[in-house]
Amino acid sequence: GEVVGIIGRNGAGKSTLLRVMSGVYRPNHGVAKVAGHVTLLAGLGAGFNVHLTGRENVYLYGSVLGHSRKTLDGLLESIIEFAGLGSFIDEPLRTYSSGMRARLGFSIATAVRPEVLLIDEVFAVGDVDFKDRSRKRILEFVKDAGTVVIVSHNLSLLEESCTRLMLMDGGQLAADGTAKEVFDAYSKTKAPRR
Repeated sequence: GEVVGIIGRNGAGKSTLLRVMSGVYRPNHGVAKVAGHVTLLAGLGAGFNVHLTGRENVYLYGSVLGHSRKTLDGLLESIIEFAGLGSFIDEPLRTYSSGMRARLGFSIATAVRPEVLLIDEVFAVGDVDFKDRSRKRILEFVKDAGTVVIVSHNLSLLEESCTRLMLMDGGQLAADGTAKEVFDAYSKTKAPRR
């Protein structure tokens, strides 16, 4: 029932952690346990085919998330409406801007609410209206006892949306607490060396 934000420098292990939590990667050491159905929303093109229309991609990406065609039939109009794509829904995805793809992906991923929603840098694109609607949907989701984990470099979004923050540094949890506590710890971290 929390919205947890994860911050850290590039290469700190944030996206890797989400992929371990979602079951995409296995941990090198130890065990990862996640209670409930998990959906990972990562990258703008994950689960999409650029040659298919937005409407066709609703079914493609929805099936990747484990939803039946019948379920998606019932959700199609609300997905299109939330994404705000209008007549573009019947155009090939290759004609979409990155923001349009992000809106469609987020709309599909949140149409059937998983128990745990993992979001990796999706809010870096999209207009102000979409960001506001997305934040509201996440907060509604949490009220229904869902859990959201957001990786982002947008510190103001995390401060506004999250109940707590974590800092990753060198693949390790370096801080866990309030926005101020974690932002202070973040300011003391250094960019990783190559």
